[in-house]
Amino acid sequence: MKTPLMLDTKRMAVYDGPGIRTTFFVKGCPLKCIWCHNPESISAKPQWARFQHLCQHHATCTMDEATCPTRALKLYGKPMTIEEIVAKALEDKAFYDTSGGGVTLSGGEPLFFWEWAARLFKAFKAAGLHTCLDTSLYAPPAAINALMPVTDMWLPDYKAEDDARHQKLTGVSNRIIKKNLEHLVAAKAKLEVRCLVVPGCTDGEDIAARHRYLASIGIPKESIVELEYYDYARSKYLALGMKDTMPKKE
Repeated sequence: MKTPLMLDTKRMAVYDGPGIRTTFFVKGCPLKCIWCHNPESISAKPQWARFQHLCQHHATCTMDEATCPTRALKLYGKPMTIEEIVAKALEDKAFYDTSGGGVTLSGGEPLFFWEWAARLFKAFKAAGLHTCLDTSLYAPPAAINALMPVTDMWLPDYKAEDDARHQKLTGVSNRIIKKNLEHLVAAKAKLEVRCLVVPGCTDGEDIAARHRYLASIGIPKESIVELEYYDYARSKYLALGMKDTMPKKE
């Protein structure tokens, strides 16, 4: 069983499923989307980032995130046990109960670690928490089947309709993604499909084609959310020493 490092915890989240939620982000993703706004989530390994606009280049720099006086250093990827994650989630249970919220697992790609994710969600359910899964659905059918009994709501990203375009922009085919999405629809899983609209990449005919496909498999319009593209993550690429592949937003 692969166990992910954790990237971040976002408390009081209101866009990651119903109600007030706590969102946990795993590190590691099999896709390489050119517009990725969390490039630190692609590699499953720990990564140091040095934000140049904050760094004062001290001669005695110890590369210590905790003591950096300007907070220019950040370590992406830290271990966290399932018990620690559940305990952190339960700190805000009163907010979930009053708002109809719960916990969301995001990434990276949670289904890259699907056996671990299934164990985590079983622990969430045992604690009485509502669960959402933010995923690309790029995973084997076994991953979908393992998570289905413990996932209250799925938040799949549907990135491009044309398979050649999908491969060019994300590095992988969308065929297995479609099969998994159709499987969820057939199983009457609760869905909110996210469609990012990237100018010059997935706008125009592609977003129209995505809507046609989603309608054809029985996903109602009110269960589809179009997301506007932002290119605010360029400083992360620079800080990580990665090539910036994000399309420019006009």
